[in-house]
Amino acid sequence: MNALKFYKENIEKSKAEIDKINKQSLAIGWSRLVIFVLLIFSIYKFYSMDNPTLMVSFGAFFIILFLVVVGFHNKFLQKKKKQEIMIQINEQGLRRLNGEFKNEEDKGEEYIDEKHPYTYDLDIFGDNSLFQLINTTVTKAGREALAKILSRNTISTAEEINKKQKAIDELGKKVKWRQKLILNGKLNINNTDEEVNELEYLKEWSKSEGKTVGYRKIIAYIFIAITFIAIVMSFIGTLKGSYILLLLMVNFIVIRSLTKDSRDVLHMFSLIKPTVKAYSEILALIEDENVDSEYLKEIKNKIKNVDNNISCKKEMKKLSSILDWVGDSNGNAYYLIINLFIFSDVFLVSNLESWKKKNGKYLDSWLEAMGEFDALSSVANLPFDFDEWNYPEVVSEKVVLGEEIGHPILGERAVRNTYRLEESTKVTLITGSNMSGKSTFLRTIGLNLVLSYLGAPVSAKNFKCGLFDLYTCMRTKDNLQESISSFYAEILRIKLLIEGAKEGKRIFFLLDEIFKGTNSEDRHTGAKVLINQLMDAGAIGLVSTHDLELCDLELRDNRIKNQNFREYYEDNKIKFDYKLREGRSKTQNAIHLMKLAGIDFKENN
Repeated sequence: MNALKFYKENIEKSKAEIDKINKQSLAIGWSRLVIFVLLIFSIYKFYSMDNPTLMVSFGAFFIILFLVVVGFHNKFLQKKKKQEIMIQINEQGLRRLNGEFKNEEDKGEEYIDEKHPYTYDLDIFGDNSLFQLINTTVTKAGREALAKILSRNTISTAEEINKKQKAIDELGKKVKWRQKLILNGKLNINNTDEEVNELEYLKEWSKSEGKTVGYRKIIAYIFIAITFIAIVMSFIGTLKGSYILLLLMVNFIVIRSLTKDSRDVLHMFSLIKPTVKAYSEILALIEDENVDSEYLKEIKNKIKNVDNNISCKKEMKKLSSILDWVGDSNGNAYYLIINLFIFSDVFLVSNLESWKKKNGKYLDSWLEAMGEFDALSSVANLPFDFDEWNYPEVVSEKVVLGEEIGHPILGERAVRNTYRLEESTKVTLITGSNMSGKSTFLRTIGLNLVLSYLGAPVSAKNFKCGLFDLYTCMRTKDNLQESISSFYAEILRIKLLIEGAKEGKRIFFLLDEIFKGTNSEDRHTGAKVLINQLMDAGAIGLVSTHDLELCDLELRDNRIKNQNFREYYEDNKIKFDYKLREGRSKTQNAIHLMKLAGIDFKENN
């Protein structure tokens, strides 16, 4: 299925449906006006005729008819909202295809960690990041799960990655189902920081100690009975109406007393009611969907409880239905009045406690499964959108081999290269002039490794890699608050790399212009010693450098290989082809760039 065609066709379908709904909605709007006018006219007409029976009858009829039409109107508005969200979903798909995803508001900026082994250097989060390209999560659980797998908080085995590949490939083909998941989330969830607290509140509540509510229900039944007996007595004239008001005041005090330890719970649920509804519908989608891949089946098992035959779908729907009665317990006048007569708060607390007693121990697992499906569905955008990408082969050997590898974030602008690091070769030294593509190529390799470990396809014709702990040192800067210079910041990152190597980790490193903050002699010596130390510890990787003398290492050590990028000139203008070549760089452009900046190199200077 062609992604571009799919997104465009769906946008056109939704727009046509919205036009249809607008016409129907306009007709309903006029119907509401006509019914309202008839209501006023009938009341006036029969009142002037002094016929209260017909006045009340016709008045009731038109009010009921008006409410029915309002209900229909609201359904049409809900349908319109769904189509508007579908347009947003498909337009986001087009932005991914067109390379305009960097305009997405959610950049995952709170996950930026300059001390992480690779995420900061490889633009995993933040502006123009891999997170922006992939993320379509609609739940906080899904967003957190996506951030964790992008950061590799847990290291998967080659077998697990293979299972994830099959799962992501399967979800990639279920594009309509994935869009339903997004739709259900966007209809109800406000993706703000507040939802993080809502998710945590829900988890904490499910694990909290249960409250004894049996005696409270008995007290509530007694006062409800007293209240209705008093109302009947008032109607037949044996009790003054003022006593009813006094009784309702007593009811208010009793309700507050019986629910004093649950006020925060009721308030919290009045706020997160839409979120719970969305969770309920998403989990129902997951439970109802048939999946073939082993990994997806394992996740689905988290929402099943074979022992007690509990259906996550039914129980979450039940929780959502309970919450439908919560209302705005802090400000809704209708709710407060109803509460005084039927003690709804007491029964809500009772129902919530019963639900928690039965399902609380499973809720965490259900939400975890929902988050994993949400995250994997986001990753599954890649095989659907970029059908020219291919799944990598993850092996036990220490190799990185790729044919026509491209930078995933650059899209069609990426220049593709073939790269091989295998057998006895441990380190590739990449030289080249300024702006020739060295740093971009390092990120190209790094990002495709990250995608490989996600179980996602990579931007390459073929890609084969070993399982590594990825370490980078590419983008260091001063930290004035901690009195750290950029050079010292670089030293700290190198220290982490060396410590990882000493611990016996299978390390793949990407080092860009190392030790650039010191003099040329120290830089050359330090780089040479570091490279040898890393190779001796079993680490492999790429090092970009302007230090051409470092290329002499290839002559003395067959574990090191030189490759380069270069520039060329047309009409005295510098140009780059960004193609990786064998050997050391034989070109330089610093003087040319300085001249372009206006620096005048004269003989007497």
